[in-house]
Amino acid sequence: MKLRDLANAVGGEVSGDSGVEVAAVADLSAPVPGALIPVLEESRVAEADAGAGAALLLPPGAPPTAKPALRSANPRLALARIIGLLHPPSPPEAGVDPRAVVSPGARVAHGAAVATYAIIGEGAVVGRGTVIGEGAVVGRRAVIGEETVIHPRVVIYDGSVIGRRVIVHGGAVIGSDGFGYADDGPRRVKIPHVGRVVIEDDVEIGANTTIDRATLGETRIGAGTKIDNLVQIGHNVRIGRDVIIVAQTGISGSVTIGDGAVLAGQVGVVDHVAIGAGAQVLARSMVTKDVPAGAVVSGSPAGPHREALREQAALRRLLHPRGPTAPSRGDP
Repeated sequence: MKLRDLANAVGGEVSGDSGVEVAAVADLSAPVPGALIPVLEESRVAEADAGAGAALLLPPGAPPTAKPALRSANPRLALARIIGLLHPPSPPEAGVDPRAVVSPGARVAHGAAVATYAIIGEGAVVGRGTVIGEGAVVGRRAVIGEETVIHPRVVIYDGSVIGRRVIVHGGAVIGSDGFGYADDGPRRVKIPHVGRVVIEDDVEIGANTTIDRATLGETRIGAGTKIDNLVQIGHNVRIGRDVIIVAQTGISGSVTIGDGAVLAGQVGVVDHVAIGAGAQVLARSMVTKDVPAGAVVSGSPAGPHREALREQAALRRLLHPRGPTAPSRGDP
């Protein structure tokens, strides 16, 4: 594909030879002839310009280069789109593998692909163009929308609802029981969970993430939300649209998270907390109370991030009131 065609596709501008052919995208650490090399840090432009790539992808303020360059106001977004153009996925052929098990009452739409050893339960619905990977289990009465990808060994429990263009990575479990028990003296009596999980359109769910069904009602994941690997989402949680949740985060039951919020890695959230729209919870924070919309919080328990920074600075002054100790003249 010519560099000018890539620029037109992503709304960028070309400097140098716009007719150069680009066949792939390659990392700066392993450039190859004919490749576009993304350089998001201006300090590495000279290194990339001297390398083997055919052209560079640069931010608009990067210095001039000898190689042809595609400059974009949002190079990360341009990179995402260019990778999609030059390295398109190769979906499996439509149809049901003869080694899959599809219940008589299930409906698999024309154009869907059901791979080896997958299981589709009674009354389940699989939409057009959807891929069910090897060994995946789709429970009874589960509904999966169009053009969704269920990777190998995903388990989707009975009655779960998954929208269109959703991606669920291997090992994820959707719709398992929430963690709920009632005390009967020294014993624990399991509370049945008879609700469901609803995942809206364009959500991505990482490998080995678990999303529990509601006790009653719904656990709901809003459209466009992106969930990393190894995340636990408890029963009756409601997550808004376009939320980011990073790896190893644990969200307890009945939490509400507003549109556009970001939870960084290893965040913990106690039950019945509300996190407002656009809020940011920084890594390894423990959220024990409501977080206002747009707030940035950190720490354990989580509080306003600026206050946490001031507390850290005050603690350093207490521990080192005179600053770092200078060596005496007799010291080596």
